[in-house]
Amino acid sequence: MSVKDDLEARSGSTCELCTATNNLEVFEVEPVSISGVDSSILACETCRTQIEDPEQMDANHWRCLNDSMWSEYDSVKVVAWRMLSRLKSEGWPKDLLDMMYLEPEVLDWAKATGEGLAESEKIIHRDVNGVILQNGDSVVLVKDLKIKG
Repeated sequence: MSVKDDLEARSGSTCELCTATNNLEVFEVEPVSISGVDSSILACETCRTQIEDPEQMDANHWRCLNDSMWSEYDSVKVVAWRMLSRLKSEGWPKDLLDMMYLEPEVLDWAKATGEGLAESEKIIHRDVNGVILQNGDSVVLVKDLKIKG
């Protein structure tokens, strides 16, 4: 069976976040050390779009996390925690985050993308020209030596 077939069987062919039944695809929860069912969720197009692009966030869509945050699958709980952390300025997600419990290793997985941090707390890597470096960028390290004489 493929990963998508396994996820459809696990979720009953519904989005594991909002229970939508159309446009379902496999979404790998970053960072992925071993791809497969344990590091993936079945998500609808609306959820995937809003997870990947915070600019298109619709806070009311994510009220479904009230139910999905109690999933027995770690990958679903990680995405729920990240989305609630992203939305905590709305008020109601803060209450859900306070109720949510994650095992320490699952919480580390959830925090791996820096989602729970405020903008001022995030580590931003820049090159010498001030350009923000993304995962996968190539860099060359140079050590300048001061020479006297």
